[in-house]
Amino acid sequence: MATIKIKTAGIRGASGLVGVAVKRELESDGWIVKQIPRNFSSEDVKGLDVVINLAGHSINCRWRESEKREIRESRINTTSKIVNAIKECGDEAPALLISASAVGIYPASEIASPDNAYDEYSEERGSGFLSEVCIGWETEALKASSFTRVAVIRLGVVISSSGGAFPKLSLPFKLGLSVRYGSGKQPLSWISLEDVTGAVKLIINDSSIKGAVNLVAPQIINMSDVKSLLSGIYKTLIPLHLPDSILKIAMGGSHKLVTEGQNVKPSVLLSKGYNFKHKTLGETLRR
Repeated sequence: MATIKIKTAGIRGASGLVGVAVKRELESDGWIVKQIPRNFSSEDVKGLDVVINLAGHSINCRWRESEKREIRESRINTTSKIVNAIKECGDEAPALLISASAVGIYPASEIASPDNAYDEYSEERGSGFLSEVCIGWETEALKASSFTRVAVIRLGVVISSSGGAFPKLSLPFKLGLSVRYGSGKQPLSWISLEDVTGAVKLIINDSSIKGAVNLVAPQIINMSDVKSLLSGIYKTLIPLHLPDSILKIAMGGSHKLVTEGQNVKPSVLLSKGYNFKHKTLGETLRR
């Protein structure tokens, strides 16, 4: 009887929202999943089938210079170190590196519209801090392409009740305030946590997928529509408009996370026949 090889994966950032979900999903499929420690070396990745790099200091904070430095270094420097560790493995290098990025690499759009949505083949890049971080992040990850398969997952806002940015966005509605952030016309590129894990599994199992992959739902929605959905769910009665100027004072540079957004579509996932578990934000929030 032939021996069935047990697949092994290592995750850097395994304790975060996405890391916990991916680890749980792979283990349910029979994988052995290990957490790659902060002070890792090539020995920690040698012989693994897949390395998943999700490390990064939270961007949901005031963007003081010290925080910006931590955001950059925790992504770009860590990714560079992972790539070098994989290269040092030689013949025992993992067959696949999945490295996180974000839709913030694309230019911000003033309105949500499918007519001018960016996909993985779009060459346009945004300006400002987030785009610069994403460009550096991806540049380091793609250096591994010469010796292993690399997929860079550009994450939208991950929708989950258990963590991430969305609970903070919806908190005012739970308190009875129907909040419009900024103009309300700006798009929100989002994806359910279940579809993040589903997309990661697709990437692992389809060796033809490499390079950038947008992890966003097919639906393009604006923040006014998000407000209406949350107001309906939480039965909020008190309207409140928070303009860009107020949010900038309250949040520092990170106010752009809610006052700006990108029109992004998941062309690679759709072309590979991925069947989204949650296609609309309404069904995702009401599940």
